Amino acid sequence: MALKLYNTLTREKEEFKPLEEGKVKMYSCGQTIYDDLHIGNARAYVAWDTLRRYMEYKGLTVRHVQNITDVGHLTDDGDQGEDKVEKRAKELGLEPMELVEDQIQRYFEDTKALNIERQDIVPRATGHINEMIHYVEEIIENGYGYEVDGNVYFDVEKFAEDYPYGEMAKKDIGDLKEDAQARVEHDKKKKNQFDFALWIDADESHAMKWESPWSEGYPGWHLECSVMSQKYLGDEFDIHTGGKDHIFPHHPNERAQAFAASGKGQARYWLHNEFIQVEGEKMSKSEGNFYTVRELLEDGFSGDAIRLYINSAHYRTETDFSKEGLEKAEKELKKLRKAYKLSDGEGLEKEAEKLRREFEENMDDDLNTAKAKQAMLKLAGQVNSRGEASEKVRDTLRELSMVLGIDVRPDLTAREGSMADFLSQLRDQAREREDYEASDFIRERLEELGFEVEDSEEGSQYF
Repeated sequence: MALKLYNTLTREKEEFKPLEEGKVKMYSCGQTIYDDLHIGNARAYVAWDTLRRYMEYKGLTVRHVQNITDVGHLTDDGDQGEDKVEKRAKELGLEPMELVEDQIQRYFEDTKALNIERQDIVPRATGHINEMIHYVEEIIENGYGYEVDGNVYFDVEKFAEDYPYGEMAKKDIGDLKEDAQARVEHDKKKKNQFDFALWIDADESHAMKWESPWSEGYPGWHLECSVMSQKYLGDEFDIHTGGKDHIFPHHPNERAQAFAASGKGQARYWLHNEFIQVEGEKMSKSEGNFYTVRELLEDGFSGDAIRLYINSAHYRTETDFSKEGLEKAEKELKKLRKAYKLSDGEGLEKEAEKLRREFEENMDDDLNTAKAKQAMLKLAGQVNSRGEASEKVRDTLRELSMVLGIDVRPDLTAREGSMADFLSQLRDQAREREDYEASDFIRERLEELGFEVEDSEEGSQYF
C-alpha cells in the first residue's frame, strides 16, 4: 500500500509521490523561540518527526528543514504589536539574543527528551536577513510589492489577478476584506487592509533592526519561511508542515511570496496538525491549564510516555490532554518493554508479521499513529500472555516502536540495572525463607524505581 497524506491544499488524501524518486524534501514551521516548548508545540514536532521516521522506514531519504523564528513574529497577525521575542526579553530584563540563545538550548533539550531527531538544517531567521532583503526586491520588481514610508507591503489584490491566493484557506477577495475588517487594526499605509508586511520600518525602541533599501527595519513574519524553505530545498519541494493556525494567514502568505518571487509555490503537499485542548478548553497560562514539556518531565513523566501519548491520537484530530492520559501511556510503555524483554524464546513470528502489516497499513493511511500504536500493543499483549516470543518478534517490536519514536528497551543506566538485579535476587532469597514482609518491602522499593514486578516459578521478574 502506498503512503497517502491529507493535502490541505486540495482537501483530499493523495498518494505521496516525491518530485525526485527515493528522495523527500520537507520543510516544517518551527518554534518562535521566546518561551519553553509546550505540549501543543510538541504535538506538531512529534508528528513531523514521526512522518520523517516512517518515510525513512519505507526506504526514502529525507532532507528535513525546520526554522527557528528569532525575529519578526509580532503579537498581532495584522503587522501590528510587539515582536514576541523582544517583548519577552524586556519582561525578563534580557537582551533579545540573550533570551534566544538560552531558549534554543532549552528547546533542543526538550525535543531530545521526546526523541525528536535534529532536523538536517535548523536555520535562524536572523541569519538570513540579506536573503530576505533580496527576496523582497524580487517581489517588488515583479510587481507584487509596494513601499510606503519605509514599509514594504505585499499587494494581495494584484497577486490574485495572476495566481491563486486564498485556495488553501478557501477564501476569496471578498472573504479577505471581511476578515481584515474583523481581525486587523486599520493601517492607512496599506492599499488594502488584507495586504501584509514584507519589511517593517523600525521605531527607535525596536532593538532588532537592519539596514535595507527602504528603511532600518526588520522582516515580516511570513517572509522568513518562504526564503529559508526555497534556499535549502529549492523553489519547489515535496512537503510543507505546520499547525492548523497556519492555514490562514501564514501559509497562504508564504506561498504567495514564493510565487511572486520565483514563480513556484514551494510545496506540493501541505500538512497541518490539529490543536491540543485541556479538559475541553484552549490551553492558556491565564486559565492555569498550560503544560510545558519541561514541567511534565520534572513531574516524573518520561519522554517516551509523552511521545507515546501524543501518538495515541491522529495528528489531524483535536485531542484533549490530561495527566491521566499520560499515566495510561506510562502503563502502555511498560507493557511494550515487558514484551521486548520476554522476546528471547520461541514463537509468535507469524502474528508479528501480521501485526507489522496492520501497522504499515495504518501508517500509510495519512499517518494514523493511533491505530498503528494499537497494532503494537496487540503484539505486546500476545507476547505477555504467552510469556515468551522469538528474537524476531523482539526485533519487530523495536523496529515499529522506533518508527513512532519510542524506545522499548528498558530505559536503565548500568547502575540502575545492577541495583534492580540485586534487589530482585534479595527478594527471591526472602521468598525462599518465607520472609514475606521483607519480600513485600523489596517489591515496593522496585516499584518506586518504576518497575512492574511479577513472580513466577523461575523467581522474580521486573519490567
